[in-house]
Amino acid sequence: GETYAGLKQAVNGKAAVLYSAGDIAKVSGRRIEAEYQLPFMAHAPMEPGNSVADFHGDSCEIWAPTQVPQDVRDSAGQALGIDPDKVKVNITLLGGGFGRRLEHDYAVEAALVSKAVNTPVKVIWTREDDMRNSTYRPASYHKLSAVLDGAGWPVAFSHRIVMPGINVQKGTPPVDGTDPEIKDEASFVYAFPHALVDHVLTETPIPLGWMRSVNALQVGFAAESFIDEIAAAGHKDPLQLRLRLLEKDQNLNNWQTARMRAVLQMAADKSGWGKPLPAGHYHGIACFGCFNSYSAEVVEISMEGDKPRVHRVVGVIDCGQVINPNILEQQIRGAIIFALTNALQAQITIDKGRVVQGNFDTYQPVRITEAPEIEAYYVSSSESPTGAGEPPVPPLAPALCNAIYAATKKRLRALPIIS
Repeated sequence: GETYAGLKQAVNGKAAVLYSAGDIAKVSGRRIEAEYQLPFMAHAPMEPGNSVADFHGDSCEIWAPTQVPQDVRDSAGQALGIDPDKVKVNITLLGGGFGRRLEHDYAVEAALVSKAVNTPVKVIWTREDDMRNSTYRPASYHKLSAVLDGAGWPVAFSHRIVMPGINVQKGTPPVDGTDPEIKDEASFVYAFPHALVDHVLTETPIPLGWMRSVNALQVGFAAESFIDEIAAAGHKDPLQLRLRLLEKDQNLNNWQTARMRAVLQMAADKSGWGKPLPAGHYHGIACFGCFNSYSAEVVEISMEGDKPRVHRVVGVIDCGQVINPNILEQQIRGAIIFALTNALQAQITIDKGRVVQGNFDTYQPVRITEAPEIEAYYVSSSESPTGAGEPPVPPLAPALCNAIYAATKKRLRALPIIS
C-alpha cells in the first residue's frame, strides 16, 4: 500500500517526455481514463545464488553461474584487494538468470569466505536468502487517458509512467530527467494524431535490479490493457483498433508500424481470431516492442470461479533474421511461462523494511499442470537480428487481462491477478 501511495503522490511531478505527437491539450471529445499498477517482483530462479571460490594469496579462481563474468572478476578483485587480472572466472550453467545474475554479490561472498578460511569453499544460498536478499523489479504506477471521436475512434492517447530508474539508483545520472533505459523500452508504435508518453522518475530504498524485459513489462501491461479499454469504449474489435492505428507505414520513434502490424496479423491468423471458440473460452490480444524486436500474443482462457485457466498462447516475434529457429522457439516458450508466473501471482511485499515472501509457497511459479499449450512463430526477415529472450514477455499479461475482460467484463488494472 505504501509503495503505491508514494508513486501516486508523484504523478504530478516533473515528467520527462518519451514520445509526443500533436497536442493532447487541444483535443476535446469523450474522454476515458484509467490507472494501472505493478508490484515489486523477484527473479525467483530455481537455482539460488551460489558460487565456488578458491583464494590463494594473490590470486583467486571462481566458478559462478553469472551473466557478467567480467564484472564478477572486477568486483571480486576489488573486494579481495588483488589485481582483477589475477581473478579467473569459470562460467557454469545458469539455473535461471532472468537478470538476477547480472549482480555479483553471491560470487564476491564466496571469494571473501575462501579468503577468510584460506581454503576452497562452495557457498549456496537458501531459497529464503535468495528471495529476500535480492534486487527487485521496480514497482510502478501508470495514469492513462484517451479521447474518442463521435464514431468511437481514438484521436488522443496519453500515458504517464511513474517509477524509479534502475540505472539511476545504481549511480548513472539521469538523462533529460529520465533513466535512458526506460525511453528505450517504452516503445510507442501507434499513430494517434495526438499522443504523449512521459515518465516521472521516483526514488525507492528497495534495491532494484533488471528482470527479464525490464521496463517494457510494466509499460506494456498498462498501455496494451488500456488500448483494449479504448476499443471497448468505442465498441471496436481490439484487433481492428490496433490494425487501424498501424495501417499507415511509418517509423515512429524508431519503431516501424509495418513490422508491428505483421506480427499482430500473424498472431491473429494463427490463433483463429474472430472465429468461434469452444464454449466458455475467451481470448485477448496484445503487442509490444522492446529490444528492437516486435512481439504479439493471443491468450485463450476459460474462467474457473474468479481465476483464469490459460489453455493456449500463440506467440509471434519479429526479431530480424532468425539464425537458430529451435533456440528462438525455446526463448518464446520460456518467456511466456515466465510472464505467466509474474502475471498470475508473483509479487514482493515489504513489511517493516523486510521482504515478506521467502519461498515458492508465497511466491508461486506456474505448475506444469497449469501450463498452457504454447505455439511459437516468427516472421521471416532479412533485417539484422535483434532481441529474442525478452520481447515475448510484455504482451502476455495484457493479453491475459484482456481475455479476462472478454470473459467477465471486469477490467484488471493491477498485477498480480491472484493476490
